[in-house]
Amino acid sequence: MPSEAAIRRLPVEILSEIFFQCGKKQDGCRPRLIATVCRRWRDVALSTSKLWRNIHLDGEQINVESLDSLLTLQLQRSGEAPLSIVFYEPRDITSSLRLLLAVSHRWQSLDLWMLTDGQSELFQTSSSRFPMLKKFEMHGISSLELGNLYRPLPLLRELTLDLNIAIPHPLPWTRLAKCTIRSSSAADVLNVLRSAPEIVELSVFNCHSYIGECRAITSPIRSLRISSCSRGFSRDFLGHLTIPELQELILDDFPDSTPILSFLSGSAAQITHLDLTGFAVSERDLIALLRLTDAVDHLKINWPPDVHSDTFMEALTILPANRRRPQLLLLPKLRELSITGGLSCHNDVLLAMLQSRWPGLEVVELYYAGRTFFFDRAFDGLRKEGMKFTVLLDGPVDPFVGGEDKMSD
Repeated sequence: MPSEAAIRRLPVEILSEIFFQCGKKQDGCRPRLIATVCRRWRDVALSTSKLWRNIHLDGEQINVESLDSLLTLQLQRSGEAPLSIVFYEPRDITSSLRLLLAVSHRWQSLDLWMLTDGQSELFQTSSSRFPMLKKFEMHGISSLELGNLYRPLPLLRELTLDLNIAIPHPLPWTRLAKCTIRSSSAADVLNVLRSAPEIVELSVFNCHSYIGECRAITSPIRSLRISSCSRGFSRDFLGHLTIPELQELILDDFPDSTPILSFLSGSAAQITHLDLTGFAVSERDLIALLRLTDAVDHLKINWPPDVHSDTFMEALTILPANRRRPQLLLLPKLRELSITGGLSCHNDVLLAMLQSRWPGLEVVELYYAGRTFFFDRAFDGLRKEGMKFTVLLDGPVDPFVGGEDKMSD
């Protein structure tokens, strides 16, 4: 007689946790799908309330009655689990929003998209409270008159602002730790930092400059990402910001090295993680920038390839005479190095640099095109010593070819 399949012998608690972890992935199984596999899986799914905590209303083309019935059923199955809600309903209906507001005390995460007039009015007039809300995202919102949502929220720590209006000042949410801001001005971003002085992780995307007065501010930010912003924004924002505790700096599609060089030259921050992607920088300025960040132990440089030259690799090379003089070294604490998008240096120059940095340099990632299998074999000696390599011979496609033009002022 054949033995029972292992999956059938799993305890309910483990099976439930597997379903939950699977559902957390972006392309994971939805609980309604899990419940159709077999009777046992259905029983486990229906008895696991946290499986039903993620509610996505994203403009599905089903009639309102069916939508409300499915939503009511999911709310029942979720029990008292904290809810994570994505609300994007382009039709001017409010019945589904009323169902959600009735359980607003369970909202833990809210992603709000382009409210209609009726939905905005319902928020404004509702007496619902949000005592558990920790994460709040707003996209395409034209008004922050959102009733009790636009009041101090005791647990709110993570905020995303992607608005069609200027960001009001001051904001009522003062205990934020993480903030993402899109398509705003330098003045607006600085004002957010004034409203929420405890922010330690800030990401800004597609932001622009501000003509007028920007007041300087000191912030406890430890992680800063600037992506696809205009030259004017970088100048105005960094020129009025002091970040003495900055540890991680990520620059994506950054149009000009001048503002960041000026910012770093006057900063006492000990940056340990530096990520440069699509950074418009000359070889000389890149080396100058790295001399201002001598505490960096994780370095990523992704596109363009022309800075991955012999001169740059030679600058990173540790000469025997300088090994005991760290003040003369470029990035003396470097432990992890990742380069993507082409290598314009010669193989022997790269290998000499890597050999000179062992045993300090521990992890190396090289993603590029145009090299051969035998190039990868050149690192076998360092692999035996203990250096970890990831080498991709074919390399990824340049993400900035054919993309949107950089913003300019």
